[in-house]
Amino acid sequence: MTGSRTQLTAYGGIISSVLAAVLLLAAPWHAASLIGAFLLACVPAGAAVMCWIDSGEAAAQAGLTLVISLAAVAIFSAVMIWIAAWEPRALLALALLAVGSCAYRLRRGGLR
Repeated sequence: MTGSRTQLTAYGGIISSVLAAVLLLAAPWHAASLIGAFLLACVPAGAAVMCWIDSGEAAAQAGLTLVISLAAVAIFSAVMIWIAAWEPRALLALALLAVGSCAYRLRRGGLR
């Protein structure tokens, strides 16, 4: 069961990253962009971490993914504001990193 939870998290991270980027960059409606922003804030960064760590329970895996994602977005945003370089689209870098981490996890296969 260890591999399946982390693999599902990896697939979820890739899908949510791509969907969030598409909604943010190409959505014709503001509501769709808002959904993309929420998706970007809630899944990719946490999935990039949790695809490597099995929490032992599906609900804990999802909860930790959410918490890590929200914390990463908050820290990244605070740093951008602190250095006076706020650019909301720079948060898409988190989605790019998540795709890389999750794809590497899936390619690597089982935990070692």
